[in-house]
Formats: sequence, structure tokens, C-alpha cells
Amino acid sequence: MELPEIAIVVSSVSAAIAGTNAFVSFRTFRRVRPKVKVRLWRVGVQVHEADGVPPDLVFTLRLLNNGTTPVSVERIELVAYESRFHRFSNSVLVKGIRFVSGGKHEPIIIPALDGTTYRFLVSSKLPDSKSKEGHGRFRVLLSNGREAHSRLVKYRQGLIAD
Repeated sequence: MELPEIAIVVSSVSAAIAGTNAFVSFRTFRRVRPKVKVRLWRVGVQVHEADGVPPDLVFTLRLLNNGTTPVSVERIELVAYESRFHRFSNSVLVKGIRFVSGGKHEPIIIPALDGTTYRFLVSSKLPDSKSKEGHGRFRVLLSNGREAHSRLVKYRQGLIAD
């Protein structure tokens, strides 16, 4: 083999090694990032003793982090949709809670390969719509800018019918 052919072989092998290194780095990055799942664990009703005060719906959310990096939660929202096909329907923010240090709600930190629970209170008077049925979903905004969603929940006249 002549010198130019050897140079082409060496550069080709070098490029293949560099490409393999980039692929391994990308896979490591994807493996290490937080993978958060939101599960609606329980639904309950909290009744107040005062007359005329509507009861609160209590949602117990289970936030699971299957990644190897801990992550904190910036905001939890309950979003109501008029239709099951929520991408094409109007959405209404029912309630949102922002977590800040030193505020009313302390930040939630989800440890790596673990989970935590959070109780979310919502008035039983869900937003009025033309129909008395709707669908809702919990949206969790994480500190790294990503969002995690729960599965769709069906409600009817203020009652959650899962």
C-alpha cells in the first residue's frame, strides 16, 4: 500500500472510533437524565364542617423518578379538557401550585430511582362547561424544563369517575 492509501485507512478508522465515542456519550446522557412518571394514586373527598362550603377533592399523586439523577418539581397543574381528544380541544387550568424556596409550598425533590407522594386539593366545583362531562390530566413541570403527565381522568358533574 502506498502512503495516500494508508492515510485514508487511518483516517477512516479514526472517524469510526470518534463516531462510536459520540454514540456511547449520547446513550450515557439519555440513561442518566431524570425519567419522571406521574400516577394518580388515590382520589378522596375532604368535607368541611362549615355549611355552604363545598367539599374538596383530594388527589394523591405518586411521582416516580426512574432516572439516576434527582430532580425537583417547579409546578403541578390540573388541566381540564372538554374532549377526550385533548390535543384538539380547549383546555382550562383548574389549579396550579408553584414550588419556591421560602414560600408557602416548599420545593418537592424526587430522589433518584425513588418516588414521593403529594396531596393535591381542588375544590369540587370544577370549571363550568357546556357539557357536564370532561377530562382532566395532571401536568408536572420539572426543574430541567421537561414536563410529565398523568393519564387522562374523566369527571362528571364535579365527581371524578376515573
